[in-house]
Amino acid sequence: MSEPAQKRRIASIELLRITAMLMVVALHYISKTGALALPGDEMTPVRYMGGLIESFCIVAVNVYVLISGYFLSAVPFKVSRGVRLLAQVLFYTLLIPLVLKAAGLEIYGQDVWKAAAYFLPVSTEHYWFVSAYILMLAFSPLLNAAVEKLPGKALRTVLLLLLFFTCFLKSISPVQLVTDRMGYDFGWFLVLYLLAAYIRKYGLRRLEDPVRAAFVYICSCLATYGLHVCLHMVNEKTGALSYYATVPFHYNSLLCLTGALGLFCLFRCLRLRENSFAAAFARAVAPYAFGVYLIHEQIDIRDRWVIWMQTLTGKVQAGAPLRFLGQVFVTAVLVFACCALIDYVRSRLFRTVSRCLRGSRIAAALRKADALFAK
Repeated sequence: MSEPAQKRRIASIELLRITAMLMVVALHYISKTGALALPGDEMTPVRYMGGLIESFCIVAVNVYVLISGYFLSAVPFKVSRGVRLLAQVLFYTLLIPLVLKAAGLEIYGQDVWKAAAYFLPVSTEHYWFVSAYILMLAFSPLLNAAVEKLPGKALRTVLLLLLFFTCFLKSISPVQLVTDRMGYDFGWFLVLYLLAAYIRKYGLRRLEDPVRAAFVYICSCLATYGLHVCLHMVNEKTGALSYYATVPFHYNSLLCLTGALGLFCLFRCLRLRENSFAAAFARAVAPYAFGVYLIHEQIDIRDRWVIWMQTLTGKVQAGAPLRFLGQVFVTAVLVFACCALIDYVRSRLFRTVSRCLRGSRIAAALRKADALFAK
């Protein structure tokens, strides 16, 4: 089922974008509070709950890339899109340390070598996701050309080969493969981009039904959790499989991929009623979701915001899993709301600057660059 590019944002996908970012915040909170049992850690009630939440949220990064690939594969490549993204990233990497320094707090970039993380965020992997995403954007015109030129059967064959080497093999291997980066690299993003482009052009017949898509998502997440608990128990008793016990939570694991596809296709099948509050809310808030990531994962903030939040929600107690579930929910919502509000202010500032630069040489150069790919 081929779908044309749509100028107006699809409300259900925008709602998915918000949901995915809330999941990302939840994942970071679980990780930074020690609520996820790693090999060698004792399983506690909170860690059982943390593993369950992680199992349902780990798909978020794959979902975010699938959304990007789904829409970017249908539109011409724009240099200005990458420039705007870099400007947004630099806004936070450069401004946040200045604000913290003015407030009398220590910052990461105390010397010229560490300060490079502020000025060269992509090359230094200040945000690993941004580094992988920018490289994916750079490859996108080549990927789009391949998607448009290759017959559906050939594209499907290429995808299956890529998934075999990047996803299936690592999912069954008890030892880490030398080429495996656990999904924290642009290579995996390229595979997801092609997969999303394939879905846009040809669809996934077995996941066109929302009930079936929801079933795939839930079953994938429950299977991830079951593997997590079982492998941890084996490691705890025997000391074996210490690496493989972490595989269920790798972004390029098979269950993480199927869970992401199920959730993506579920929201893709949904149709929020136009002019409803939900549709308006999704379209209004989703553009600031990426700013949430850039703020709470900025290098000077990423190890502080959990401490700040715990002054409101309290510290995590090992024997209180339901309380922890509430803490995760409240924290994710509050962090998202605060960061989205900040990014809204940033977007208004950028619009003002953009209007001022509309007739400048910089704007003219970007228009010429975009025109090269519009032909």
